[in-house]
Amino acid sequence: MPRIILGISSSFCASFLKGQVDFLVKNGWEVVIISGPGEEITALAQNERARLYRVNFSKSISPLADFVSLLHIINIIRNERPSIVNAGNPKSGFLIMLACWLLNHKKRIFTLHGLVSDSRTGIERMIIRFSEKLTCRIAKTIIVVSPSLLKHALQQKQFLPAKGIVIENGSCNGVNTDVFQRDCLVLERAGRLKESLALKGDEYVIGYVGRLSKDKGIDILFRAFNLLKENYKNIRLLIAGPLEKENPFDKKYLAQLYEDEKIYYLGKVSQVMPVYALMHILVLSSFREGFGNVLIEAASMEVPVIAPDIPGCRNALQPGHTGFLFRKGDAGQLVKAIEKYMFDDELRQLHGINGRKFAVENFSQEKIWKGLLTVYETNA
Repeated sequence: MPRIILGISSSFCASFLKGQVDFLVKNGWEVVIISGPGEEITALAQNERARLYRVNFSKSISPLADFVSLLHIINIIRNERPSIVNAGNPKSGFLIMLACWLLNHKKRIFTLHGLVSDSRTGIERMIIRFSEKLTCRIAKTIIVVSPSLLKHALQQKQFLPAKGIVIENGSCNGVNTDVFQRDCLVLERAGRLKESLALKGDEYVIGYVGRLSKDKGIDILFRAFNLLKENYKNIRLLIAGPLEKENPFDKKYLAQLYEDEKIYYLGKVSQVMPVYALMHILVLSSFREGFGNVLIEAASMEVPVIAPDIPGCRNALQPGHTGFLFRKGDAGQLVKAIEKYMFDDELRQLHGINGRKFAVENFSQEKIWKGLLTVYETNA
């Protein structure tokens, strides 16, 4: 039985593998996961019959901690003797690829989820850019999660064109359109959530799902929301996702997150479908993305999306058809995009319907999984 090691940096990234692990197991693969500790990845490993190794990956530049993690990974790979290794995320991907290289394990694949260096400056940018290029150099094959990210990475000379591939239309795991849909159960749960938040029904709800960090453009989201509040009394902001301490956003907005009665902060949520169902629109305000999985999740839930015009996001929506793009970091442009939907409810509903069709036709999980299986069988 072929054995594969799949590496991710944190438990929060378990969604990158959900369903995919079970698919590989059913197709005759033994799956071993290396991940940062957490309840999400523990549950996934148990439910989808994978073995799990927990490694405490440091998100910051930490030579001593990284060296300890590297030794742990080397020991895992030496003991497991996998047929193939596929690791993603910046820190985990770098350390796992480096461990493979040191052990002369030739069947190594890196999944590129984005370029962290795009949103860094100075010496930090130089160090991260170097580690990204080294990771890509070590990897034998690079799975890139979107066509626009592949184009961007090649422009940045991250790797040779022959190394990079995109599975189907992009994304690392597709979207389960049977789960992300407005069925009776989801709408019932949304109703209970609405009641718990004391929403009356006449509010206009802007939604955000994901990590709360500077990279994710939370400062831009708050600036746009505060501009809108000046003119529209019924505007609300619904946020779901964990705070990221390593890349904090402005402290004044962190205080507002908890103090503003027009902001509903849910924290980390395991079932996000009812959250999407309460939104009129979803906004992603990131400075960098590899793909933007929340954009196709929202689209599958018939929620129009607004995102920055950056690599990754360009493939996760259809401008003027399922959502709008705005200039990265421009809160004023974001406000104008939101107002297009506020002033035209028919357009909002049409884009929601178009989004559902777009997600179903282009990001089927089965297609992504079969594409990955082909890559693994070819390279193993």
